[in-house]
Amino acid sequence: MRIALVAGGSGGHIYPALSLAKELVSRGHSVAFIGADNRIEKDIIPENHFEFIGLAVRTTKGGPLQKVISLFSMFTSYREAKKILRGRFDLVIGFGNYISVPVVLAAKSLGIRIMLHEQNSFVGRANRFLDEKADLIVGSYEENLKQFKNPKIKILGNPQSSIAAAVKRNDSLFSDEHLSKDVKTVLIFFGSLGSETLMKTVCEYFKIKSPGYQVLYATGNTYYDAVLPYDSEEIRIEKRIDGTAWMKDADLFVGRAGATTLAEVIATGVPSVLIPSPYVPNNHQYFNARALSDKNAAVLIEEKQLTPELLKKTIEDLLADDEARANLSKQTESMRNDHVIDDIIDEIEKL
Repeated sequence: MRIALVAGGSGGHIYPALSLAKELVSRGHSVAFIGADNRIEKDIIPENHFEFIGLAVRTTKGGPLQKVISLFSMFTSYREAKKILRGRFDLVIGFGNYISVPVVLAAKSLGIRIMLHEQNSFVGRANRFLDEKADLIVGSYEENLKQFKNPKIKILGNPQSSIAAAVKRNDSLFSDEHLSKDVKTVLIFFGSLGSETLMKTVCEYFKIKSPGYQVLYATGNTYYDAVLPYDSEEIRIEKRIDGTAWMKDADLFVGRAGATTLAEVIATGVPSVLIPSPYVPNNHQYFNARALSDKNAAVLIEEKQLTPELLKKTIEDLLADDEARANLSKQTESMRNDHVIDDIIDEIEKL
């Protein structure tokens, strides 16, 4: 089967698509990616050895002029997408974001089968707009069932969960960071770019942290130098880590609630404290975190409520209560589908 995957704008859309693409290729299908020619996908996709076709489609974010530019780019990209798709692809899979709109509409006009994937618990604007154009919708959360009008929807999960579940434990993780496997460990990271607001809160928390447990904080490149002075025997500061591998060994995770992060949390079953970013479209990280916290699978703290004292109390109360952490893990694991990619590809092949 010849498949075009449309993904871009952020890692939350791109990495699940890549995970699915790799498995599709291993099963003999032909895969190419379509995305914006000025966003991160133009670099990430070729780095992963897939064909990338760039369109001059532009974001709707901004003032009236930007919206006019975006509308015009959608029209021209729609026409270009029809040329790209005609006679070459049997299926188009859209992973959300405005980038998918002209390509999915072009596929519909050509009679090409369409699948949409939703990574978040609150459906994004692009997928809501394309809802009834799809021959199949794959959601990641039960909440999606109420949000799409299209009855052809299945809740199978995020392909990134399968990748995270397959990550092996690394026995050298603790020794590489000069940490002890015999001491309770808190893992903190807020995505590859980090967060200035949360970085400052974490630094204040470090000043009042109780002894007796260790913290590994991955800051991202931007804030590493600001946090490095807190590096000590019980606090390790790194720019980047293998987050999924650490989730498998950490006693507690503190982080954002992006789609990829939560796919990894669910896959590993790590007890988590989620602080969703209030700066993302549709406040979707909050709804992602709610999807877990409503099932008692995570502790949710909104950023506007967070203080160093609350962070300290939440972390240390959970570390002191093994049963509470075990219950969080149990509820998190109940949301896991260990066969996400297999299930999605089964549905793709039915199409």
